[in-house]
Amino acid sequence: MGIWIAALIATGLGILIGGPLLRAWIGRDRRYYLALAISLFLSPAINLGVKKPVLGFMIRRFVVSAKTPEWPWWFGILALLLVGVSEEGIKLAPALLPSVRQSVRQLGSAAPMAFAIGLGFALGEIWYVAYRIAITDPASASLPFYLLGGFTSERVGTVVVHSFLAFLALRGLLLGWPRFLLAAASAMLAHALIDAIPMLFQMKLVTADLAVLVFIPLVLLCTIPFCMYGRKQAPTSTSDLLAGASRVLYVNDSQEPPAAALRNIKPDD
Repeated sequence: MGIWIAALIATGLGILIGGPLLRAWIGRDRRYYLALAISLFLSPAINLGVKKPVLGFMIRRFVVSAKTPEWPWWFGILALLLVGVSEEGIKLAPALLPSVRQSVRQLGSAAPMAFAIGLGFALGEIWYVAYRIAITDPASASLPFYLLGGFTSERVGTVVVHSFLAFLALRGLLLGWPRFLLAAASAMLAHALIDAIPMLFQMKLVTADLAVLVFIPLVLLCTIPFCMYGRKQAPTSTSDLLAGASRVLYVNDSQEPPAAALRNIKPDD
């Protein structure tokens, strides 16, 4: 029962953090919320429909153990590439919609759409991972939710990570199809490298403390494109604020910009 409460808390935190940001950036543009809604189902779909059967085939084909700690290093690399290619590939599904591609090009930035896709994907992944833990590790799943803080914090952090990886791929839409394919490939490779951290922990090659020390700054680095976009949307100087205020003051009187209004003032006779 504890794992489901922890999943609910992680979902609430993800929505609490991501929802207001997305609303501030794109308002009520339905194209972004459509991409978010589609992305909610992508993680369970790709894990159950592709990753699980393909990984099972690889285990049988190469005759390796089904337990991650017993994998040879080369099989771990193959598994990481499978994760990166499949998850980043499926996250591009919303980009098949012309309205999604159009929104990225109209805005001139991939950050808001990437955040919508990353948020939806991460929220769906929370419940898939909770489901997997409940099946494969019932003892951990039954712990009180307050002892599952590692699960909760990691799942919230993946909102940013998945959004960043989607950003790497979607920004290619602004550069043409050849560069889009190159950007998508770079996102897949980056995903595999990032997932190497938890896999090394599962293989008992690094400690939990080291994995956390690497994961936290990684999440902070992944916020950079979204912080830069948010900063561009806000007034950047006092002159911007004064210009906005002057437009409000003059709009009801002259319907002209302040400089034009001043030019039309005539001296008294």
